[in-house]
Amino acid sequence: MSAISKLLSLNLCLCLLAACGPLAPEDATSPLESQAFSAGNDDSHSQGTQLHGSHIPSVSYTGASVMHDGVRRAATLRIFQGELFARIPLSVTGITPSLAPCVTRGTGPERSCGFTVAGQGICSPNALVTVSSGECAGTQGSCTGRPILRVCSGEKPCEFERTGYLGTDVGSAGPDLQCSLTSSCPSVRFTCPSSGIFTVLTGPYSTTQTASVAARATSGRFPVTYKDLRGEQLIGARMLSSSPSGYGTVIEVKDATNAANVVIPESPGIWDASGDTFLYRLQIRPNTGPTVDLCTTGADPAVGWAWTVPLEGSFSKAGDREESTQIFTLACDPGVLAKCYRWGYKPWLDGASPGAVTKAHWACTRMARADYCGGGASFTQDGTLIQPWDSLAPNIIPPPTQGSGPAGMQFEAGWDTSGPACLSHWRWKHLQAGCVTLQKPIEDANGHVINDCRDPHNVSTAFKCSPICDNAQEAKQLFKSVVFNNSIANEQLTRPQP
Repeated sequence: MSAISKLLSLNLCLCLLAACGPLAPEDATSPLESQAFSAGNDDSHSQGTQLHGSHIPSVSYTGASVMHDGVRRAATLRIFQGELFARIPLSVTGITPSLAPCVTRGTGPERSCGFTVAGQGICSPNALVTVSSGECAGTQGSCTGRPILRVCSGEKPCEFERTGYLGTDVGSAGPDLQCSLTSSCPSVRFTCPSSGIFTVLTGPYSTTQTASVAARATSGRFPVTYKDLRGEQLIGARMLSSSPSGYGTVIEVKDATNAANVVIPESPGIWDASGDTFLYRLQIRPNTGPTVDLCTTGADPAVGWAWTVPLEGSFSKAGDREESTQIFTLACDPGVLAKCYRWGYKPWLDGASPGAVTKAHWACTRMARADYCGGGASFTQDGTLIQPWDSLAPNIIPPPTQGSGPAGMQFEAGWDTSGPACLSHWRWKHLQAGCVTLQKPIEDANGHVINDCRDPHNVSTAFKCSPICDNAQEAKQLFKSVVFNNSIANEQLTRPQP
């Protein structure tokens, strides 16, 4: 049966959206069943009606805080690829006698005056680190005079062999065989502290002399002015909601894990095997009362909550995406923002600027929810199986193999960021969209359709043409679609079983 006949048989209505059949509003509270996947249908996926999957869709990059080394500290959030980072500024905290000028002449590394802070560094806890110029005295970027290096744990300056002290070394004053008769520069080897931060002090061997050293670290980084926390280091981090429905609400990271560790019932069985994505369990901290999980809609009843993946940009309830340097999206699984990411449409694959993959992810969210009108209303039922694919080069999801998937799968639509670019049939016959952009085919006296968008000789001027397509080739060539899907023209009112 042609697409025209299929659309005619479905009595595509011309009424406005508000006057048509039942709609599932964005983020409705209807329970979303666990994703169902049959091992024999490797190119089928379970879609859903939720977009964000929670009532707090976005949070602010600023105003966050983290727990670090037992202290809550202000932080700024950022997203790199599929992972959330919290950046804390480093600063010298506290005072110590060694930072004060010497009243009388002071000499040697043990003295408690005449030192200055050379900078701070970061490293992996328990790793061996060497701080040194790595050069002989007199060479470019090394040291002059006879300098002292003292390394302290964390952000606090320390005294010689007292609390926080990690090590000291003094440059040699006389000839050094390895330095061709010139003096050598100091070098301190130590074990990185649990905080992952160290502070370096420098000073001349004698306060009546001058000395300098251009130190660097063999592992980690030195000098730096900030430290990034990631993964499980973000447990306990707090962020602020930026959405109108919960502006200023505090959201806390309860747990974090690499998505490669999360097993799912849908193919391929792992949330994201690449290792590039981290997932977070988030909880809302009300002013009074206990914390509650952010992602509960559609969660496995045996667990009671679902993971969240962070996405750059924001999505409105209408499903429109906007770039933002102020806020980012919290995508709860099994909302379709997370699903489309999990299916492979990772916006960060585009690099620094949004491109083809970002648009494909956006179009996928329209497809997964059967957002026929491009306004955020879903015309499907949770758990309905579809076969998505794309025409990206290379494909993120390749076209389905002939005869794969459940019986009755046939081409449904080609999609773009505003909804279906063209349509072949409804996913559910009782959930027909009444958008004015999906016009009913109009026939002339001879039975010829006169408002088919595929016909370059379309003679209809009174009505907008009907965006009909029978296959992905038509959808791509005539309507510029890059994301497509097959589905069954479902008639039953209950969720189909795969």
